[in-house]
Amino acid sequence: MKKKKVLVHGTPDSLKKFFSDALSFDYEVAAILSESFDKVSIVRGGKELDILPSQSLPKFIQRIIDAVIITDNAAKDAVVNFFLKQGFDARKLILWSETDGWGKFEIQGSDNMRIAYVNGLEFHIQNEADEKFFNDACLRFKTIRAYRNTDPKLYPAILAQDFQKRQGRPLDFANLKTYTEKLQWLKLYDATPLKSRLTDKFLVRSWVAEKIGEQYLTPLLGVWDSFDDIDFNSLPEQFVLKCNHGSGMNVIVRDKHSFDKQRARERFNAWLAEDFALLFLELHYTRINRKIIAEKFITDGVNPQPTDYKFYAFNGKPVYCLCMTDRATNLKINYFDMNWKPTDIERTDHPRSEHPEKIPCPKNFELMKELATKLAEGFAFVRVDFYEIGGRVYFGEMTFTPGAGNFSFKSEGTDEHLGTLLTLPKASPLPRI
Repeated sequence: MKKKKVLVHGTPDSLKKFFSDALSFDYEVAAILSESFDKVSIVRGGKELDILPSQSLPKFIQRIIDAVIITDNAAKDAVVNFFLKQGFDARKLILWSETDGWGKFEIQGSDNMRIAYVNGLEFHIQNEADEKFFNDACLRFKTIRAYRNTDPKLYPAILAQDFQKRQGRPLDFANLKTYTEKLQWLKLYDATPLKSRLTDKFLVRSWVAEKIGEQYLTPLLGVWDSFDDIDFNSLPEQFVLKCNHGSGMNVIVRDKHSFDKQRARERFNAWLAEDFALLFLELHYTRINRKIIAEKFITDGVNPQPTDYKFYAFNGKPVYCLCMTDRATNLKINYFDMNWKPTDIERTDHPRSEHPEKIPCPKNFELMKELATKLAEGFAFVRVDFYEIGGRVYFGEMTFTPGAGNFSFKSEGTDEHLGTLLTLPKASPLPRI
């Protein structure tokens, strides 16, 4: 990732602490503004060349920097106002403190709309959904920073503590028995480069084409490094935008002329700023070069979202197929065996359908089982997803740690049973965060 050239402001002590922060390697100092605003130092060849500004900062400063790092949070309002009066774009102003990491500030828009900023990102807050997304983003940035500043040797203890809170029972990495327990181990000790490639929603496409054929891929419409690079004129009326490096980072566009580009831009910019690996320590996500991809919108013409079939494969063999129903109203999760007979497996977060036996078997069920077997070969565990639309099968994604293992089962003995199916592989080195 290209480093941002930044102007930094704060006390010598706060600057030192900022550049010892694990996030600071994303930045390269181009200039330093003194506490009293009486001079600015241009950094060239590691040396500081002082320039004495008069009433304002030299205009060329704005041209050479990508962001302003403000570490003097004790006077953040005054410092933010100083830069705004100098004509700096509010999106360039980034607050940082030793205790809280990335700080936030707000300005009032011309139409009295709240506009919030954090980590160089802009959020227009008009309703509860916007407020929730902004607050969640702030929480995610805080979590990511904390884990990047944590010794990886402590990750097992962190996962054990979190597991205890969620499941109400201890997690012993030396004695793993259940499925959700073993998923925690896989998150840390099976984060191989191949898994990173196949988790990448862009790079996995070439691998799937090699394994089962490109005819099972949803047509790709484009790939970009940022939202502002997208040429919407080249896209059809309907399509799906998604990030390649995480989960739940997608927007379905049913009419490109009416969908809210500003809101989509804010969401994708926030998603691209996240190392998804560090939200729940699913370390195989960390090597992914973050991008936005557009795929063809595929639909059966009836349901707002196509039904997907999620095959749970252990040691290269699909054993169960998860099918979701009633997604638009009250989501139901149903597990079927490989003869499409409903099982008694039930999660605590979403119930089974009242009559799962009435859910029709997909016409291409046998083909999907065959394809899942080919894609799952060589993995201790993987979930392989497919769609069936218009009589055709489309590949969805490959997921190695579903839900980050942060869920539980209502059906007694399920976690233990699935755990017996999962034989852990030889541990691999933790990737560099």
